[in-house]
Amino acid sequence: MFSLALLSLTLLADAETKPSRLAVIQKAPDFALTTQDEKSLRLADLKGKVALVSFVFTTCNGTCPATTARMAQVQAELKSRGRLKDSSVQLLSITLDPTRDSPDALRRYLKLYDADPASWSALTGSAEDVNKVLAAWDMWAKPAANGQLDHPSRIYLVDRKGQVREIYHLGFMKAAWVVEDIESLLNEKHR
Repeated sequence: MFSLALLSLTLLADAETKPSRLAVIQKAPDFALTTQDEKSLRLADLKGKVALVSFVFTTCNGTCPATTARMAQVQAELKSRGRLKDSSVQLLSITLDPTRDSPDALRRYLKLYDADPASWSALTGSAEDVNKVLAAWDMWAKPAANGQLDHPSRIYLVDRKGQVREIYHLGFMKAAWVVEDIESLLNEKHR
């Protein structure tokens, strides 16, 4: 009986700390940008947390609203599962248009999606700083018609060690899948 209990505890511990199926893609590039609350934030400040990083701009009439809505679904699901209580997950939306996306514009944008600022930050900075971040993350934005920007729709999942573990494309991204991936990374043994 004792050995069965010990085996059960061992299996439970292994299940809680088993490695994720998500491979390490690359080290996530660090940045220093300004949040919607006008505070400085570096990716390095989030070490020990799982981060979901999107790239959008507030005046977008293309994929950005869908990307942000999907992020809002992820945040709602994480909240319903109690995964936001301990601040172990942070959602980030980095602007593609720093000339128009001031901290105030980003704050209003997040409010449209009922984003909880305790676990979701929108980031901006000087055009030079944002362009460096975009290049480092293999993102880009170029002028398109009607003041819009052409850009890829990518969302990056970063583990507790600051490593990119998944890159989602909006057309192949369901909130439930992302939450499962986040939980997988949260359950990885953190060294």
